[in-house]
Amino acid sequence: MKELNDLAELIKQGEVEKSLATVKTIIDEGAIEKILSVMTIAMRELGEQFEKKKIQKKTVVLGTVEGDIHEIGKNIVSIVLKAEGYNVIDLGTDVGIDKFLLTASEKNASIIGLSTLLTTTMHIQMDLISKLIEEGESENYFVIIGGAPVSQKWADRIGADAYCEDAFSAAQLLNSLQ
Repeated sequence: MKELNDLAELIKQGEVEKSLATVKTIIDEGAIEKILSVMTIAMRELGEQFEKKKIQKKTVVLGTVEGDIHEIGKNIVSIVLKAEGYNVIDLGTDVGIDKFLLTASEKNASIIGLSTLLTTTMHIQMDLISKLIEEGESENYFVIIGGAPVSQKWADRIGADAYCEDAFSAAQLLNSLQ
């Protein structure tokens, strides 16, 4: 049955909506007893791929910039990204530019997330991006910014790769880049 093969592939690809639609089709065709065996096989294959690291979400270095100790928004972003399967290195609060860049380099990260709640620390986001450009490293990292005082206009002005107003839009954006 074609739908059973399709279901296995959809599960392995993480296509939730399409998987559910395919399950409904299989049930409608009266082959409900075969669904569990297909799902078990697909999940076993996924587990093996994870063990072999064939499937790997990108590493994200995340922190609140130097001079700012606010962390609620950053913590929510960290939780949501971890739930989405990202390897998040949360540097905490009051994080300097050099710490972000050193950690990103050491951990082979591809994404740097910069949070700020204070208008007086927004410039740290800009300074980090400027340093990446100055050192010829800007192509190696996707820099995403967030926090109450920042906006898409600010992101455009400082050369950030993205601005997200909340954790869910950050996850959605990063997932779209996979």
